Amino acid sequence: MGLMCWLFYILLGFLFFFLLMIFENKYSITRLEKLVFSVLFLIFSSGICCRFSMKYTENIFLVFVFLMIVDIIYSSYFIEKDFFDKSEKNISYYMILILVGFFINQEFVNRVEQVFLTGEDFRIIFWFLSFIFLYSFFKDKKILHQVSNNQKHMSTESILVQYVKLKYKYHDECQSINQDISNILYSIMIYQNSRKGKVLRSYDYFLFRLNGNKRRLGIMQVETNKFITDSDSIEIVRKKLEKMYDRKVKTKKKLSAYEIILSYDKDNYLEIQNIFDIIQKF
Repeated sequence: MGLMCWLFYILLGFLFFFLLMIFENKYSITRLEKLVFSVLFLIFSSGICCRFSMKYTENIFLVFVFLMIVDIIYSSYFIEKDFFDKSEKNISYYMILILVGFFINQEFVNRVEQVFLTGEDFRIIFWFLSFIFLYSFFKDKKILHQVSNNQKHMSTESILVQYVKLKYKYHDECQSINQDISNILYSIMIYQNSRKGKVLRSYDYFLFRLNGNKRRLGIMQVETNKFITDSDSIEIVRKKLEKMYDRKVKTKKKLSAYEIILSYDKDNYLEIQNIFDIIQKF
């Protein structure tokens, strides 16, 4: 490395330090966020070097070494703070940062011709975001739901086949003190599973992990803002149905499975009731 390369790393070290200090003062970022921002600055600087054919990327992780030196000088001479105080864990932080920078430098920056996204990369991202947009659009406009609701009732054979499979898989989750509650659970499960199969549910899980927005998850399609499994969704619905059942017992009203189905899902109770009737006969 020549003199210009060392000067470039020193200047970047100063630049990174002042940018991070601005972020810390304005947004009170955590150590982890500070590390991520540092890595992003490194990748962005590497991208600029690649774009303008500046041969300074081979050991650009050394910028983090100079960033640490600048921080030591600033802490010791400007704010009179002990940089090496063990409780602050500054040394540990910078060791991790330098190791992460070295790994990214060797495994990412030095292995590609262009750090910034290429046209091929943008093409993949464009189509990926387009599919997400179309799916979200149709879902928000309830077009997918309308298509499902306009379908004819499921055949008896199809319902019974699903019932046997789901009962074998989720028998423990669907056990209840009342047999009607268990059958209602299976009816809702069969109905929701026919509308949105495992593949579409997996896609919903992916979108949830991507943006964390509230959405319907699990085989029972429970609206939630936290991650739940199929078994979790069954347990949530079971508790809700049992609560309805207990309320009727306390008020000494005549129990009706149809009333519980109607209370649970007013929009789709006819379809669920049809499945329930078939299961009851079975």
